[in-house]
Amino acid sequence: MESHIWDPTLETIKRSDLENIQLQRLKDVVKKVYEKNIYYHRKMKEVGLKPDDIKALSDLRKLPFTTKDDLREMYPYGSLVVDISEVVEVHGSSGTTGKPTLSFYTKRDIENWSELMARSLTAIGVTKNDIIFIAYNYHMFTGGFGFHYGALKIGAMAIPAGVGYSQRQVTMIKDLGVTMITSVPNYALRLAEAAYEMGIDPAKDTKVRKGMFGAAPWSEEMRSRIERVWDMKAYDMYGLSELYGPGVASECLYRGGLHVWEDHYIVEV
Repeated sequence: MESHIWDPTLETIKRSDLENIQLQRLKDVVKKVYEKNIYYHRKMKEVGLKPDDIKALSDLRKLPFTTKDDLREMYPYGSLVVDISEVVEVHGSSGTTGKPTLSFYTKRDIENWSELMARSLTAIGVTKNDIIFIAYNYHMFTGGFGFHYGALKIGAMAIPAGVGYSQRQVTMIKDLGVTMITSVPNYALRLAEAAYEMGIDPAKDTKVRKGMFGAAPWSEEMRSRIERVWDMKAYDMYGLSELYGPGVASECLYRGGLHVWEDHYIVEV
């Protein structure tokens, strides 16, 4: 029987063991930013908090918030806690409402991100035999890169398609035998529209049978439309560049809600 779990050790871990991992990583992060970053050191000092004050997961509430304005104030390199020579990639916002907010990635960050995306893709049935059409822009935006890294980690074929030239995209989807599409939700509908304009029925004339969509709001009605025109199963993905990008949380085959990768993220509700 085919497994839809990428890392059984961490994905099926006991809650108590998971919370031990969370606490240790929380302590490590707080200690590092306190010692290595003047902005976070100052914010923690303002509320009278030191790393040793973090003794339990419930102490997370003692930490001050990091806001968008904080990130803008840190521009360009103020958020770093490693030497700039350790940075291998940069992503961030466009800065249309002010200074850009940047996220810096070390080699280890890219490895972690790839692992999380491999989990998310495996959870919807992606294998090394899949051909993944990645119709996100490849630039400072993290979307395309996250799916690309996850596909490579699994061993699937990644097609860095980008957006635009929709009829050419449809031709590639058909000719290359694409089995999965990932994009913003409405672009999946635009690709289907382009296919119909070309006399191609995306449900009958392509091999696409699954898709994972994010980076924009979508409804259950839109999900149903995407699934109908492509004859695919459509899954939701959540992420943000301040936390790597896509891969923070995603649906599995059962589509009962988003699974958060809790060994990397602690969610306060």
